[in-house]
Amino acid sequence: MNHFHDPELEDVLQDDELRRIAGMLSTARTPDPPLDEAFRTGLRRQLMNEAWAMTEGRPSLWRRVFAPPGLAWAGAAVGLVLIMSVVIYTSLNPGGSLQQIVVQSPVDGDKNVALAQPILVKFNQPMDHPSTEQAVQISPATNVTFAWNENTMTVQPTGGSLAPNTQYHVTIGSGAKTASGQPLSSAQTITFVTAPPPSPAATPTPRPTPTTALGEKLLTGLGGAQSLTAQWSSDSSSIYFVDGKGALDVIPAAGGGVTVIAPDGASSPAVSPAGDRLAYIRGGKIEVLTFASGKTDELAVAPAPTLVGWARDEVIWGAADGVYTQSDDGSAHQLAPLPTTGAVAVVSLSPDGSHAAYTQDQDLFVLDLSNGKSVQLGPANTAFLGWSPDGPELVYGTADNDVVANLQGVTQSTLPAGEATWSSQDAILIGGDTNLLQTRPDGTSLGRISTGTFHFPMWAPNDTTFTFVRGGSLWVATAPALPPEPTALDQAGLVVDSFMTARIGGAADRANAVLDSNGKAAYSGGGLSLLISGDPSLTRYYILTSEVTSADPDTARFVVRLVLSHGKTDVSDQEEVLTLVRDSTTKQFVIDQATAGSHRVLGKGAEVVSVDVESDTVKVTFDSDLDPSTVADGVTIVDAKGKKLDATATYANRVVVLTGLNLKEGDAFRLVVLTSVRDVSGQNVAAEYDLDFVGPVLVKRHGSGQNAVVPSPSPAPVPTPTPAG
Repeated sequence: MNHFHDPELEDVLQDDELRRIAGMLSTARTPDPPLDEAFRTGLRRQLMNEAWAMTEGRPSLWRRVFAPPGLAWAGAAVGLVLIMSVVIYTSLNPGGSLQQIVVQSPVDGDKNVALAQPILVKFNQPMDHPSTEQAVQISPATNVTFAWNENTMTVQPTGGSLAPNTQYHVTIGSGAKTASGQPLSSAQTITFVTAPPPSPAATPTPRPTPTTALGEKLLTGLGGAQSLTAQWSSDSSSIYFVDGKGALDVIPAAGGGVTVIAPDGASSPAVSPAGDRLAYIRGGKIEVLTFASGKTDELAVAPAPTLVGWARDEVIWGAADGVYTQSDDGSAHQLAPLPTTGAVAVVSLSPDGSHAAYTQDQDLFVLDLSNGKSVQLGPANTAFLGWSPDGPELVYGTADNDVVANLQGVTQSTLPAGEATWSSQDAILIGGDTNLLQTRPDGTSLGRISTGTFHFPMWAPNDTTFTFVRGGSLWVATAPALPPEPTALDQAGLVVDSFMTARIGGAADRANAVLDSNGKAAYSGGGLSLLISGDPSLTRYYILTSEVTSADPDTARFVVRLVLSHGKTDVSDQEEVLTLVRDSTTKQFVIDQATAGSHRVLGKGAEVVSVDVESDTVKVTFDSDLDPSTVADGVTIVDAKGKKLDATATYANRVVVLTGLNLKEGDAFRLVVLTSVRDVSGQNVAAEYDLDFVGPVLVKRHGSGQNAVVPSPSPAPVPTPTPAG
């Protein structure tokens, strides 16, 4: 440990390193010289003289100067004089060669720089602004403005943002000088890569803000009913329900008094698809209440109904031996028979009246009313939970899971167990004793939205409100919106990202996992390399353009640009065109085709870095600022026969927008960038660039496989009570 301590010297030496050196010098000891006899005699004489001098009180100059501690302090003094000379010289000459110019930037080396972020260049000393700005060179060619804050220079693109997916080189040349005139000894370069362009965010359907977690509100007791037998009005304003005494009642969803429609013996309420009538069973007959008139009609039908529903605007019902409707003459017409053995009961009719779910002993079946054929759903003791909004799929519950299946009984997805309801916006609520879950039919976006008891949840037609049972009472609440549903292009894009990330990481097994047999053949036939090794190496990639080319089956096409680098510098890129198809069994996208696209050396003129296609507009983004006079004739679109399409080209901030187009769905087109296109530095595109694409295809929504249709609201009826009797 260093015990050196000299307050006076510490006042002079403010630097810790200088203090450490002084301490080392003070503790140094010179080795004893070899002593011969003559030296011993001389030393003895000297010691005697020193002793004599000490007796006279006079200090010995010889001992003070030449003793080992004295020598050490002499050396420290000489070193201190030299150090102080350098410090004084440097302070008096700040522009001297001893103060090196240091250039730094917070974005240097970054691989994901925000597009709207300015480029900050920091110097370690004041700079001469004009010479420094004139020494700045940017590649790709970019128009910029400058601003200063002390020793930091802000470089801002005049368009307000940088180009996406682009490696920038910002070089401060040797012409830059300090405020005192010292030049930069050598050019210094800042290198970074910008982020991809932002994707348009899907806007969720607006939802009311609940007053509590879900805005839960108690409406009324159910009079001892053990389950919920209910229907919403078509405008989501009222709920029709059967209480524990068999009375058919209606209550406003906003709360209020209960109105009795039928005082007893009622079951199976069903609102017509148009929302103008309510059918229910009472006393072995079907009664139909017309809301507009308040009149109730009685249908005497045989065999006796056990369940009532609607097929378009016609009443249908389930009986012990089949499913029926009324003929024009009022007689019963059997749509499909039920099995004649075992305990059989119809438990639900599909919203469109085309299918019925029924139980036979402990088994659950779905019956096609058009041909009378049945398929079993799940194992024994399976419970029917509900239909998809338009009826092409259904959900049933086993002891372990809820299962989404098609009408042929084929499983589409598996969900957590619970009591389920399916909205027309493809949101499924799953309730139970302790939790309420929300998910999409394919199991995505699954999450718990509340804790507590939520039995028999039932969506309202507005897809925001739902009713449920808690503690023997009827409650109402509002569910939050699901996150925006991923499109087919979103789902395919995740597969492309996984594929390319695996290739960059050298993971051939993971890359092969997303290729089908055709895709594997494309990368094993010699035309394309799955893994790119050597120098230059594959360091990054980005998606140049993507589109859905077919909806049956879902097919997507991606143009992916692979960037090859030597060291830290991107030197070339090459394109691959990937075609992805949704697998019919797994419902996941796989890469089915891959072909080689263009290859170019970077730094040879402006390059296209993003293409967005709509039916009437194509937006082309370049990495460089362009000479506007070269755009109109240099960026065009041709059809499959090579004919140039009529379009108006506008240019601003590296983006060329072609408008006035009419790109027919599925037709082939080509974007052409000619060599006449020139950047602001005067450099032309080195070679013609071509990009093939097709007219955009309408992307369907997944889940139930149907486009959602929200029913038109009908006025909430004020029913006329049916007299008892």
